[in-house]
Amino acid sequence: MKKMMLTILAVGLTIGLSACGAEGSKTEKSSLTTEQSTKESTENSSAKEEKRMEEMKTNLDEKGVEIDYNEYGDYWVFTREKSIDYDYFLMRFTFSENKVYKVGLELKGNIDGEAKDTLYYMVSKGRMTESPIDNTDIDALAEVLESIDYSDQEMLEFAQWCYDKK
Repeated sequence: MKKMMLTILAVGLTIGLSACGAEGSKTEKSSLTTEQSTKESTENSSAKEEKRMEEMKTNLDEKGVEIDYNEYGDYWVFTREKSIDYDYFLMRFTFSENKVYKVGLELKGNIDGEAKDTLYYMVSKGRMTESPIDNTDIDALAEVLESIDYSDQEMLEFAQWCYDKK
């Protein structure tokens, strides 16, 4: 009786251990596959993001927006001169700790062509918001963004991409 119980126990233990070994190899293979697919997905999404930003740069060029980096002030300047189709603006993206933290917007008057006071916007949660302490006008910002067909979020992403690429 004892021999039979020991045999059953040994067979059960052998089957149990072999099943664990099979599961371990499946888990190992599936984790490798998951890591590979995650890596490929990340590479694909970064390539798509790069392509999207390049298209945005081309689109802004077509709309008369010039993009320049000011290395002395560590900011990006997006300007568009007044023409038949577009109004003048100068948008300055200022960085701190490698992130956009402030946006300045300068417009020119329609009648006299003189530069108006610079408007300032803070960056909060990936959006351009009115500054509590500086001269600001969210409607003026909305008009400029509408004229280039991009949202404030897209412009912040693009400015960050330009900064990272500099």
